[in-house]
Amino acid sequence: MITSVLAFCFVFLVVALAHEAGHFLWAKRAGIRVLELGIGFGPRLFSFKKNGTVYSINLFPVLAFVRLAGIDEEGAEEKDCPPEERYSSKPPLEKFKSICAGPIANLVLGILIFAFLSNVYGLPETSSRIASVSAGSPAAAAGIKPGDILLSADGLRDSNPLAMVNVIHKSAGKKIGIEVLRNGDPVKLAAIPKYDERYKVGLLGFALEVERKKTGILSSFWAGAKKTYEISAGILFILGQLITGKMSVAGLAGPLGIAQFSGQAASQGFYSLMFFIGLISVNLGIFNLLPLPALDGGRLVFILIEAVRGKPIPIEQENKIHQWGLIALLALAAVVSVNDLFRILKK
Repeated sequence: MITSVLAFCFVFLVVALAHEAGHFLWAKRAGIRVLELGIGFGPRLFSFKKNGTVYSINLFPVLAFVRLAGIDEEGAEEKDCPPEERYSSKPPLEKFKSICAGPIANLVLGILIFAFLSNVYGLPETSSRIASVSAGSPAAAAGIKPGDILLSADGLRDSNPLAMVNVIHKSAGKKIGIEVLRNGDPVKLAAIPKYDERYKVGLLGFALEVERKKTGILSSFWAGAKKTYEISAGILFILGQLITGKMSVAGLAGPLGIAQFSGQAASQGFYSLMFFIGLISVNLGIFNLLPLPALDGGRLVFILIEAVRGKPIPIEQENKIHQWGLIALLALAAVVSVNDLFRILKK
């Protein structure tokens, strides 16, 4: 339990600090005054002020934050701030860049972490070799065996095994041809994927082997970018499944679930923990770009509206919308956390 809590704090501190550092650096570049860059939340333990910015360390070492002058309703700290240094006075393009900088920083962090892991340890890649077959599954009934190499699914041959797996996912209840390589000889089989209620896809009941492949220093950055793209595409796919009702909210992990996964990753060593940090960072970057109130993507929508109509929506109105969006997101987090709790207690 303690390991999970500490790992959770560390993971979210790293990814949140990267996110807020992106906002901080671009705001400074754009001439927007940063009132505070804080690490953690709660009572302030230590702080100092430099060039109009307070740098603080707070009691609870989770997350990080920046406060920009002119982005919220005017407070006492902003009265001495010149109008030209306020977020609200900047042109839409500068606002857009300063908001985008946070999610982009998360994606860059993901690329750097995966590039490092690719060079030093190798990144996991799904191979075409079948690692295991579940007893009583359609795969077992069809005669698929561990060690077989998947060659084609329903006529599709692809160097990417996940493309063939995707064909299987879309073929629930349909008889499809499966070709495998066994002891050097191609074997043609037939199977009917079974519809899975939880994941809303067809499954045969086999798992593919995962291998690690190390890369050179230069090619590792390409590998890191590729892994970040793959994770981003996976996130967008899941979001699409949620929107269309093909996937339930019960399949998502909330704070409790992420804490549990953090602890598991930490207990499995440095590689697993770093990979998990990269995964969470990319998730945070993509999620924050969604056009929802209270998220960076929600602010980007207001910036685009300002660019079209030639003037901003009053900050008071915009912030009320963000407040309601935050309440909705907290309610969703509460629901997902309850699901996490039930899932943990069942184990």
